[in-house]
Amino acid sequence: MKKRNIVNSKSYRLISPEKIEEVMLQHTVNNNQVVIQPSLASICHADIRYYSGQRRKEALKNKLPMTLFHEGIGHVISPDNSAFDEGERVVIVPNIPARRLGSNSTDDHHPSKNRVVSDNYLSNSLFLGSGYDGIAQQYMVLPAENLVSVPNDVPGEIAVLTELTSVSLHAANNVNDYLYDGKVVVFGDGPVGYLTAATLHHVYDISKDNLLVFGTTNERLANFDFATTYFVQDFNFRKEGGVVAVFECTGGKFSNNAINQAIDLIDPQGKIVLMGVSEEYVPINTRDILEKGLRIYGSSRSTEKEFKFLMNAFQSQAYQHTLKKLIPAKSELIKNAEDLDKAMHKAVKNKDWKKTYLSFKWD
Repeated sequence: MKKRNIVNSKSYRLISPEKIEEVMLQHTVNNNQVVIQPSLASICHADIRYYSGQRRKEALKNKLPMTLFHEGIGHVISPDNSAFDEGERVVIVPNIPARRLGSNSTDDHHPSKNRVVSDNYLSNSLFLGSGYDGIAQQYMVLPAENLVSVPNDVPGEIAVLTELTSVSLHAANNVNDYLYDGKVVVFGDGPVGYLTAATLHHVYDISKDNLLVFGTTNERLANFDFATTYFVQDFNFRKEGGVVAVFECTGGKFSNNAINQAIDLIDPQGKIVLMGVSEEYVPINTRDILEKGLRIYGSSRSTEKEFKFLMNAFQSQAYQHTLKKLIPAKSELIKNAEDLDKAMHKAVKNKDWKKTYLSFKWD
């Protein structure tokens, strides 16, 4: 591909639930933007909800058609920026504030002149694979700030976990002033719960005795060898003491139980971070929230700050050893839209604990 202002990109677009078609997208390259070619992506549960039509009808109507995926890495094709070299491996930061788009910078609309809202909570930000074309395309044109270089000693299979791990890191940063005052709890034994617990252990050095994980499946909990694990159905949540921070990573229909169990479990004036996504409203025990003086934080997505931090943290061999448990034995090879459709069908039915990786082969 020759360096130019217009880039034509083959894309595997979700047209409607369970219907992926190959289309050609045209991207304009503006100042401070970089052309990359995605090489490896990981399927998020959000991608599955879009593909299978589990999102609300109005969301599907507003966001489709679009190219899926926001967890991924690629190689720089056309740097247009001294920070990157041609061929350099980069991890993709999927959250794009409006000020980074176009040839000229624009100011984001903050609620007031005295407040600065983080990029991942700005209402006019864009997010790859969520109403804005994501990673399943031959070429992407992204602001330079949305790319972070991957060190040589961080394997691609580890680097592709950066986005999901960055969400856990952002969540932990909300309550880092409490993490050493007592026990820290994670609800959820899926990938989000695992990466959150791993972040608390490897980044914040929370010991096994002070890191408690609640789940429902013995096979999954067995992977949390750096934490103390319990079956959620066998635990008396009003008997445990000394819990100062809780991370809810269940989502869906299990959010209701997990949030209320966290309220039962946590000490007065503790902090609860909600990370699980539910399409339905969740009833919670507000009486005990008030009586205990609890603080509840919603945490979603992340910024390039967390990505840059993790590129250093991921160089730890111990951290890599923990993360490797989520890596599948092999990636799904994607050469056309039919391959991607088959991979998504497989992912919808997949009950395996590990992530699903997509390895793109472009012409």
